[in-house]
Amino acid sequence: MRVCYVVSYFHPFASGAEGQALAQGLELARRGHGVHVVTRAIPGYPVVDEDYHGVFIHRWIKTAAAGPLFGLSFVAGVIAALRRLRGEFDVVHTHQGLWEAVATGLARPFLGGRPTLVQPASSGAYGEADELRRTRGSRMLRRAILANTAFAAISGEIQRQWRDLGVPDGRMVRMASGVDAEEFRPGESTVAADLLPGPRVMFTGRLHPQKNLPLLLEAWTEVARRSPANLILVGPGHDRQSLAALAAELGLAGRVQFTGAVTDPADYLRAADVFVLPSVAEGMSNSLLEAMATALPCIVSGIGGNTDLITDGQTGRLVFEATAPAWSKTLLELLEDPATARRLGAAARRRVDEEFSLRVVVDRYLELYRRLIAGTWPVSDTG
Repeated sequence: MRVCYVVSYFHPFASGAEGQALAQGLELARRGHGVHVVTRAIPGYPVVDEDYHGVFIHRWIKTAAAGPLFGLSFVAGVIAALRRLRGEFDVVHTHQGLWEAVATGLARPFLGGRPTLVQPASSGAYGEADELRRTRGSRMLRRAILANTAFAAISGEIQRQWRDLGVPDGRMVRMASGVDAEEFRPGESTVAADLLPGPRVMFTGRLHPQKNLPLLLEAWTEVARRSPANLILVGPGHDRQSLAALAAELGLAGRVQFTGAVTDPADYLRAADVFVLPSVAEGMSNSLLEAMATALPCIVSGIGGNTDLITDGQTGRLVFEATAPAWSKTLLELLEDPATARRLGAAARRRVDEEFSLRVVVDRYLELYRRLIAGTWPVSDTG
């Protein structure tokens, strides 16, 4: 099988969609399938074809920096790249759903009948469906997007949003993100000595407004007052300075640690006692999947994407109320009940093994690709 991914950024950039595309691409290549990635040209990175462990990266898309010309230049670059690579792939799979999907929809007449699969990365205010509605010319862009063969929804909320945009049920399939369950697993950590002492509540990911970390810091004032736990924020982001200033203002400077970017988040998760994710929007969070695979009890916001992974009281805890008291209450309940924490963590790991390990998820995508290429899916435009 020969697959061509379209994604705005790619390795070594490692946000959610990019990280998932890389993980799935490497697994496909490991199994002997052909994987090409069409992505943006980035200053300092080679424009010539790059072979990364069997994944062929083509940084051919040259874009305007910003403004209306960005979308036009991105779409034109994707179409040109797909026409250039047309003999090298059997199916196109976008790992984001706005300009990538516009491009692949418009490219279909040049692809010789090869199917295109659109996979939006997120939902809510930070998702592509809402971004499309905010974009000038949204009606024309929507028509181009709907020209794609099929759509993969990695969460129930994404499925609902794209159905509202006009994607028929018969052209949409529920899929999932995957996690390397061998890399992310319970065990001893080599970095624990470099962290504040336990119990440790850990966030991993970008320090970005989408993650709603100021709310977590506000909740932590009560947690720090009533427990010895420390909060560890693992990951890069422009919000680090403002978050550190807020922590100091709240009197938490000695109870919150910022690690910055790390090379091995798995080793950090193994040093944690609880995982926390207070985000306001997600697709299917890689960080949450990684924490579940590490058998950590997870406390997450009760939003789309998170609710597809966590069943409250069974595989973790959901916090539906975006207030500091609601978060501090749930954090303290779990910190004060280690037996329940262990039970939730073990159940989360079992769910990953059964449904969300990279092996299981890639098996599902391969079956979908085969059906798309054979023309046996979608079954109809009406579902």
